[in-house]
Amino acid sequence: MTLMHERNVMNIIEIPGSKSYTNRALVMAALTQGPVTLHHPLYSEDTEAMIAALRTWGLHIETKPYQLLVHDDISIVQNKSYELFARDSGTTLRFLLALLCLTPGFKVIRGSARLNERPIKDLVDTLRLLGAKIDCLEKENQPPLKIHPSALHLGGEVTIDGSLSSQFVSALLMIAPLLNGLKIHVEGKLISKPYVEMTIHMMQNWGVAVKSMQEGYYDVPPGQRYQKHQEVIEGDFSSAGYFFASAVLTQSTVTLTNLNPHSMQPDRKFLNILARMGNEIHIDNYNITLIGKHILPQSLDMEECPDQVPTMAVLAAFAKGVTKISGVRSLRVKETERVKAIKNELAKMGIHTEETHDTLTIYGGNPHAAVIETYGDHRMAMAFAVAGTKLPGMKILNPEVVNKTFPAFWDRLQLL
Repeated sequence: MTLMHERNVMNIIEIPGSKSYTNRALVMAALTQGPVTLHHPLYSEDTEAMIAALRTWGLHIETKPYQLLVHDDISIVQNKSYELFARDSGTTLRFLLALLCLTPGFKVIRGSARLNERPIKDLVDTLRLLGAKIDCLEKENQPPLKIHPSALHLGGEVTIDGSLSSQFVSALLMIAPLLNGLKIHVEGKLISKPYVEMTIHMMQNWGVAVKSMQEGYYDVPPGQRYQKHQEVIEGDFSSAGYFFASAVLTQSTVTLTNLNPHSMQPDRKFLNILARMGNEIHIDNYNITLIGKHILPQSLDMEECPDQVPTMAVLAAFAKGVTKISGVRSLRVKETERVKAIKNELAKMGIHTEETHDTLTIYGGNPHAAVIETYGDHRMAMAFAVAGTKLPGMKILNPEVVNKTFPAFWDRLQLL
C-alpha cells in the first residue's frame, strides 16, 4: 500500500473495541453459566481465532454487527477429541491452554509457525504441577500441544516465572474460580504487569474477587463464580495510538471516539507520553482530542506499554535529538523480533539506531520515504503507516497484516 500525505484541520475517528478486553471477555463468558452478551466487541483475526476455537468445543456463539452472544459455557464440552487452531493469536493459545485443562476429552492446540516458537514452557510446567497432562507433539516446550483428560487440583499454590509473558499469569487467574481458588506466586519481575491488572479488574467486574497480598502474590479465594451477563467492550488504546501519533507528526488535530479516559489498558500511557511532549489533550466523556504540536526526544521506559514502542520509534525518527526507549525486551518474542525489525526499517529511512537487550536508541533527524517490510506483524505495518501521514511515497508491504487486530485500519487512516 502506498501512503499519500494530506493534512486536514480536524478529523473524527471511531476506535474499534479492544482486542485484549474482547478475548478476556470471551474466556470469562465461557466460564459463566447462562448466556452472556458482549457489546461492541472487536472482530479481527485474533478474536475470530478465539471464537472459532470455542465453537470447535461445541459452544454456541452468535455474532452480530455490534454484539457477541455466548449462549453456553464449557460444561457442555463432551468427552471426545478436538483440534484447535490459535492462528497467530498469543492470547488465544495461552488463555485456551489453561481452559483446555478444565474440560474432558483429548485436545490438540496449535498456532501459526511463528506462534509455535513463542514462549509457553512456564505455563505448561505450571499447569502440569496443577495436575494437567500435557504432551509436546513436535518440539519440547513448544506447540502443538496435546492435553489429555485429567483433573486439576482444587485450590493450592503455584509459582510461575513472570519475566517472559504476563499472559501466563492472566491465564491462570481466569481459571482460578473453577479450581475453587488459587494462590499464584510470580517469580522475577512481572513483565507488562498492567495487563494482569486489567485481567484482575475484569474478573472483579464479573463477580470474582482477587487479592493482591503483596508484590508478586495473587490470591483468588474459593467459592466464587463468574456472574456477569452483559459486558460493554471499550475502545482499543493500542489502535488509538497510531492516530494520536499521526496528529502529533503532522501537527494537526484528531478526535477519537469510543475511548474510556480512565481505561485500565496499558497503552493508555502512550497518551501521557505525548502530553508530556507538549501536545494538547482534551477529554469529553468517551471522546479524546489531541492537538499535535511537538515531537521531543526523551528517555522513556515503555515496559508497561510495549505495543506502542514501534509507534514511538517512528515518531522519534522525526525528533531533533536522541530518544532512548527502555523496557523493550518483550518485543523480541512478539509476532516478529520487533526490535530488529524496527532497526531494519528505520535504517531504510536513513535513521541510525542502537540496541541492547532491553533498550532501543533512535537518533532522530530527517527520515525519507521507503518501502517498508512488515514481517507478518500488524504493529509494524500500522506504526510505519504513521510516517506515511508526513512523508509522501511511503509504501507498506503486505498491508493486510493489520487484519490481526484492526481490519478497518486503512479505511480509518484515509480519514486523516
